Amino acid sequence: MMAYRLPFTKLLHHPTKNLLILVFGSHFHALDTSTGALISTTRSLVSSSNNDSIDNNNTTVVNNTETDNSSSNSIHPKYIIPSTDAHLATIRTLAFYDRVYFNTSSSSISSTLLATSDENKILKIWNCDEWKLRNTRPVQKRVVSIAFNKDGSQIVIADKFGDVYSHPLDPPEDKQNASTLLLGHVSMVTDMVITPNNKYVITCDRDEHIRVSRFPKGYNIESYCLGHKQFVSKIHILPWANDLLISAGGDDFIALWDYVPGKLLQTLNIKEIIETKETYNDEEETYVDSEDSNSIVITSITSSPISKHIALTIEKFPGIVILDWNETEKQIQYLQTLNLSIDPLDLAYDIDGNLWVSNYVKEEQSNESLITVFKKNDNEYEKVPEDHSLVKQINEYGSTTGKFSPQMILYLIAFNFNTLSFTKNKVEIIPDLYITSQLRKNLVDWREQDDDDDDAQSLEGEGNNNTSKQKKSQGSKRNKKRVKIE
Repeated sequence: MMAYRLPFTKLLHHPTKNLLILVFGSHFHALDTSTGALISTTRSLVSSSNNDSIDNNNTTVVNNTETDNSSSNSIHPKYIIPSTDAHLATIRTLAFYDRVYFNTSSSSISSTLLATSDENKILKIWNCDEWKLRNTRPVQKRVVSIAFNKDGSQIVIADKFGDVYSHPLDPPEDKQNASTLLLGHVSMVTDMVITPNNKYVITCDRDEHIRVSRFPKGYNIESYCLGHKQFVSKIHILPWANDLLISAGGDDFIALWDYVPGKLLQTLNIKEIIETKETYNDEEETYVDSEDSNSIVITSITSSPISKHIALTIEKFPGIVILDWNETEKQIQYLQTLNLSIDPLDLAYDIDGNLWVSNYVKEEQSNESLITVFKKNDNEYEKVPEDHSLVKQINEYGSTTGKFSPQMILYLIAFNFNTLSFTKNKVEIIPDLYITSQLRKNLVDWREQDDDDDDAQSLEGEGNNNTSKQKKSQGSKRNKKRVKIE
């Protein structure tokens, strides 16, 4: 059976450990970024070159010498997570937390947790020390962002319908979905962060707003950061200046904020930067948003506290924009653009300042690498060769799997991934993974689309009789929210 590869849609690096999570579909891998060795996986592995497989047999491999993770040449992950614990739907968001506690000898012990949430509204908490599932629970709506509070006792989630909830780390047995509503937006929340001092929760939405609320009493609004004209899709607190926030989305610029007073400190036009650089996308895939030829969409923001560099990805732009922090002027400035032969999906800095990039590999580009790494050399970046130990194993066994589970096939069909076709459970076409630009406003509010579809179905085939007119009249009286196009 032929194997297929899914792109890694999400990358998340631990802030203090050599640990990178790579998400593909409903599964993820854990990778040691110091050696390139796979630590853990929720999916059976298949080589992309010779179809050799490493099966998931619901066991944890820890004693076999062949699974020694100290060598990047090992192809066996040290821990294999039982497939019954894995998600059944696409993982959309995730977050790390380190729990530090003291043992009897008064020495501190750190335990790492990982939270993941999928399209089926399931939230899972993983123990990353032994890669075991700690607990799983349903949530009210699909989650767009996850964060832990400072002591790790609460998991804070923002959902697609504009609400932010707090969940206990370990839910009570009699109430698995126990939660507390912290705050709400009238528009779709797109991202959320909790400040390092645990005083504020910052949220952004589809209606250009950035809201700074007191935590955990989210009904107390400290400030708004207003200045965007289009949706805000990403917010990021600078690790070397915790009082400053970067925001980006459907505008041509990124913005720098002093978020407590809501003061705009700087805007930097990214569209002008990439327009001056050579690009080599074809006519069908340009870096500008197809809905608005004058706009770009910034999809990812990450930063390195070592170099004080900020890296950005732009939808359908084959490169990474690197920005530098000017300590003297307390501002962001352009440094360089890293050219790629393929569009990036996500990116993350490791603790050594190296930049990991996931590539949007399609079927016709099957020889392209799933992961590219740029090693930092002074103030410049150098792409590591394809046979380098950091990327060799993940690109060989990365997201190549034998076939979809029956549950995943049903999920893909149910959620109308019409760009997928199946032949004996083999994916022939990778779906369009660039969905951020869909946040740009249409004439009809997104929340009313289902109502419009229902109206159309109810009127279909009724003709122009009185019953049809009555239904049409009732439909027109609904309180439909129209969005003004600026």
